[in-house]
Amino acid sequence: MPHTNPLLQHWQLPPWSAIRAEHLLPAVERIVADNLLIIENVIATQVDHPNWDDVVIAVDEADARLAETMAVIESLSVSHSDDPEWLSQEALSTHAAQRYRTAKAANRRLLQVYQRLAQSPVAASFSDSRKASLTKFLRRFQLAGGELPIAQRDELARLNGEIDLLEKRFQSNLKAVNAAWNKDIDDIALLAGLPAQTQANLAANGKKAGLSGWRLTLDQNTYDQIMKRAQHRGLREECFKAWCTRASDQGPYAGRFDNGPVLEKLLAARHAKARLLGFDNFAHLRLHDRMAVDTDQVRRFLRQQIALNAAALARETDDLQASARQQGIERIEAWDHNFLAEQLRLKQVGGGVQDLRQFFPLNATLQSLRRFSEHMFGISISENSRQEHFHDNVRLWEISEHDQPIGFIYIDPFHHEAGTDFAWTGVLRNRRINAEGRPALPIATLHCNFTAAAIGHPDLLGHDDLRVLLHEFGHCLHHVLTRSPHYNLSGISHLSRDAAEFVGQLFEQWALSGQFLRWLGTHHQTGERLSEAQATAAFSTTDVQRSRETAILLLSALFDFELHRCHGDGRTVQQVVEDVQGEFAHLSIPTYCRFANSCDYLVTGYEASLYAYKWSGVLASEAFKRFEREGLFNEQTGRDLREHLLAGDRQALPAALQAFLGKPIDSALFPAPAD
Repeated sequence: MPHTNPLLQHWQLPPWSAIRAEHLLPAVERIVADNLLIIENVIATQVDHPNWDDVVIAVDEADARLAETMAVIESLSVSHSDDPEWLSQEALSTHAAQRYRTAKAANRRLLQVYQRLAQSPVAASFSDSRKASLTKFLRRFQLAGGELPIAQRDELARLNGEIDLLEKRFQSNLKAVNAAWNKDIDDIALLAGLPAQTQANLAANGKKAGLSGWRLTLDQNTYDQIMKRAQHRGLREECFKAWCTRASDQGPYAGRFDNGPVLEKLLAARHAKARLLGFDNFAHLRLHDRMAVDTDQVRRFLRQQIALNAAALARETDDLQASARQQGIERIEAWDHNFLAEQLRLKQVGGGVQDLRQFFPLNATLQSLRRFSEHMFGISISENSRQEHFHDNVRLWEISEHDQPIGFIYIDPFHHEAGTDFAWTGVLRNRRINAEGRPALPIATLHCNFTAAAIGHPDLLGHDDLRVLLHEFGHCLHHVLTRSPHYNLSGISHLSRDAAEFVGQLFEQWALSGQFLRWLGTHHQTGERLSEAQATAAFSTTDVQRSRETAILLLSALFDFELHRCHGDGRTVQQVVEDVQGEFAHLSIPTYCRFANSCDYLVTGYEASLYAYKWSGVLASEAFKRFEREGLFNEQTGRDLREHLLAGDRQALPAALQAFLGKPIDSALFPAPAD
């Protein structure tokens, strides 16, 4: 197997089609065995005079080899979701990798080698980035419990195992309830208001199920279309109730797939872990590498943002109520909000743009983003159609500079039934320089989660789709444009949440510009450019009825943070949610809603970190002001952005942003930390 296993061969791009289920576990076990030998050799030979190459680079290469292999396996698993043998081998491989990582994190002899290197005379002359890399390793070792007594290390290992199982169970319950619910329709009148493309997709769902009508499913894209466009109020109500009670003790599957008990146990385990590591609570633990210095600063920031949004929320609530009365709705229910808000936006456009989606076909939009990136950042992007992919719909972009490749981006535009139901950016490889001075080129994967158009219909993007695409594309560029040679500093996977989300939020700002929309928009049939009047009309709707969207984000961020900060104060999860809801006077949310039970952010690495979206969004808005002053397409400003904020490991986000802005960050944007 070692001689034929494609996962054990050197590759610049993964050999996707050659990988089989029988390759997984043998490859991971071999890599783990090799890594253990490498670590033992480092410990044995680096006692007296440790050096950078034989300690840091050697261990980084070992870590990277395992991480890249696991990333490839995880990417392929969506396509093998109906293959029991693959799923079994993936589970065994994941367990073997996790067991190794746990053992490495507890290896105090390895820690001592790093400590001796950090304290050695040669370390005093290390570059700032080398010092930062060493500091990061030592800090992560500490947070992994490496300095705890053995009994507490064992307890931490038990807690980490419990947390991992509970997070998987939470996601499994959510996927199960999403798959279980559907609604079959045989009267097209119920679908009035839905775009033709959406109706065609629902008809395709029905045909796949052997029906002559239409089938609604409980995926994010279908739900959003129903809530925004469906004129039938009863249909919106039914979908809303199914959505907001998922995986709970309420709704059509009450008591089945219930994440309530799962979440209570998960919060308890996280709290116990934080206490074991010397933190007040899990929210406190999560701030160890963030801009915010204490939990009170985060809470005051969120409440400051709530207050800033309050007047707009009150005004827009009144506007919505007036619009509802004109349509014969005396009492606005939760399933009416998005629909009525969309009607107001369409009314404001006033026919200037009948359907903005017609101007943003997926392929043309991607090509425009390619040209935009080349112009702004001094790079070349070419589509590589020769290489194989992990799915038929995936395309590969090669990023080059000075005629040399510097990274790769796989673009996976569409939702997969077995995949995650949200857009995200994955990492297949972080950039690093090995002991011989050769670089390993970074690889990112962009997963948009768009609904593919039915056969015979073009793939068109709405404005929210554009925001998603730009956000995730920003993450990908951030990942591949790094110049850092250090494995644990390069790439978005090793950034704190506030720093990682900053570039994605910044790229969204272009989607909120009428000028940019005009440049980007080309009608998919006629080739007609989006006119200035149309772009202005379309852009004028982006802020209409957006205060509720902001309020929902702030509510989610505050309840997430409070869940992890206040655990043990006697309140249930639902009581914490209801207490937080009380701070939003104009948000009317039914008592049966169980938002926490289906909030996948709680188990996908954003726990106690949802606030980072708003925090980084405030910073991104400040950064974008420079583009507004100097030009949205100003290539020198783009080069400065790349140099200061995309290149890598030289500065933390506040210092890098200050260098880009040429002035200190406005202190009024964030509350001061507690004394």
